[in-house]
Amino acid sequence: MTIEELNLSEEQTSAVRKLVQSAEDRVRTDYAQKLKDVRAELAKYKPVEKSEAEKELEKRISDLEAREQAFADKTRAADIADKMKSKGLPVELAQYLNLGDDIDSALDNVGVALGNYVLGASNKPSGHSKNKGVTKEQFRQMGYAERVSLFQGNPELYNTLK
Repeated sequence: MTIEELNLSEEQTSAVRKLVQSAEDRVRTDYAQKLKDVRAELAKYKPVEKSEAEKELEKRISDLEAREQAFADKTRAADIADKMKSKGLPVELAQYLNLGDDIDSALDNVGVALGNYVLGASNKPSGHSKNKGVTKEQFRQMGYAERVSLFQGNPELYNTLK
């Protein structure tokens, strides 16, 4: 329905149009104010862009933390190596060990495991046959390197065959 269909006089039509315009203006103003408030509230929660100085400071902090971690790792490795040396374990293994918080008990366990491994390997037969001796004929056919090896391994036999 339009205003013209109401059969109002021009004065009444203009008064009605002014009232409608006034109501529309109030709604528009109210909407604009609410929109402005919501945008201001939203701006509070948006992350603020960092300045170059802040970015550089964060980078320096992360670099320092990385250096600190590397230093702590080296200190821990040196501590493990010292404790391994004091327990008579090979220090070269320190770089391969990743021990928990209780270094001493872990090193004791490593020492026991290594001892069992070394002792277990030493008790196994090697499969080498005993040297039953070398005949004079075999000695004459030997090269220089074989004779040196015989001299270093069994000097008495070398002197008797020479």
